[in-house]
Amino acid sequence: MITDTAKSVRIRQALLLLAGALALELLVTQGSLRFYWTPLILGITYLAAAAAGGRRGSYWATACVLVGWGLAVVYVGATKPTDIDTAGAYLVGAGLGAIAGTLLARRHFDVSPLGLGATAAAAGLILAISPRAPDLLYDARAFALVIAAVGLVNLALAVRPDRGAGA
Repeated sequence: MITDTAKSVRIRQALLLLAGALALELLVTQGSLRFYWTPLILGITYLAAAAAGGRRGSYWATACVLVGWGLAVVYVGATKPTDIDTAGAYLVGAGLGAIAGTLLARRHFDVSPLGLGATAAAAGLILAISPRAPDLLYDARAFALVIAAVGLVNLALAVRPDRGAGA
């Protein structure tokens, strides 16, 4: 049985995820921000959704890794450094995000170690295969649609009729 509080959190998280999808669409796909802002916008969106749930809010692991990685991607994209390896910089960012997540977990935030690793692995996989599917993986709209889908699933879970304990 989902409590009214849990439903309220899901609705807030859903709305924040949908707002993040819209922001990504408006700022990157249709706006003036370059594609390299995408991971950071995703991370900030997940951070807002996690914060909406408090210490027990889901998404902390995803938020931490994506914000760390996203900051590294923005740094590399904006400064185009010639004296550092891009992949190494991205790993540092994701690793710092994982460290932040671990520190939050020590403060009793619900941060899954598996979620930290899975987010870093998923981000790395997307980055690794992006040259094979550039029309999809270099398109902020695709990521906006994914985050919107996550938001819609949260909304659907929040508003579905409670089937009770016996169902």
